[in-house]
Amino acid sequence: MIHTPAIVTFANQKGGTGKTTLCVTFANYLVTKGVRTVVVDCDFQRSIAKCRNADIRKYGEEHAPYDVAACGIDDRDAVNAVMEKLHNDPSIDVALIDTPGSLKAAGLVPLFVNSDVIAVPFHYDLVTVPSTAAFLLFLERLRKAAAGRMDARLFIIPNLHDGRVGKRSELALWKSARDTFSNHGFVTEKIPRRADMERFSTMAALDMQGSIVAPAFENIYTEIFGTSEPIRQTRLSGIQLTENAFPKYGKKKAGTGKETVK
Repeated sequence: MIHTPAIVTFANQKGGTGKTTLCVTFANYLVTKGVRTVVVDCDFQRSIAKCRNADIRKYGEEHAPYDVAACGIDDRDAVNAVMEKLHNDPSIDVALIDTPGSLKAAGLVPLFVNSDVIAVPFHYDLVTVPSTAAFLLFLERLRKAAAGRMDARLFIIPNLHDGRVGKRSELALWKSARDTFSNHGFVTEKIPRRADMERFSTMAALDMQGSIVAPAFENIYTEIFGTSEPIRQTRLSGIQLTENAFPKYGKKKAGTGKETVK
């Protein structure tokens, strides 16, 4: 178990691995478990913050199940202040942070050092695998340099997986990569490439997203809370009840909250 509030950061130096989509779908997964959640958008593109604003215009702010805020990742002092605030906020259980596909931003080092979980999405191809390996080595060097101040658990998520793709030699390379990555952290179940994962909503899970991501997300959830069961039972608003796609957890659902994009 991890002491809450827990900070979960989605990161990889390689862009296009699905960090933003998985960050939002994990937030939607958490609210079905009764988890009080906040999302902090540190990506340069502000995709989550923009999506939340669009969702408010479509559904209304009263349906927002968790807060969404934004933080400039280039400002190291601002990142440190946000991390301290999140770690000491008793009103939340989990804070999710989306990051850019880059290691150049000044705030990334304190962000990684102060995270409780770092979720690293990647997919099996000849460009992403070596780039992800380099990122995992960077985190290992950072952990050593932090001299005991960095205790983040790593979850490495094979995302956008297409089982139809890959020559025999490539499949052997993918297996070797999985074995190597497991030396750095826990490699989750594969999340398959599906059309349902090509869009996301900050109000509720869409289509079949729940069944697609739940096997991978349950590993992270169990690490944080020590159980796969919901931590509390509350009610979702109407839009989550009609569009939520986590049937496995449908009997115990999470509550609503106001949202502010700063």
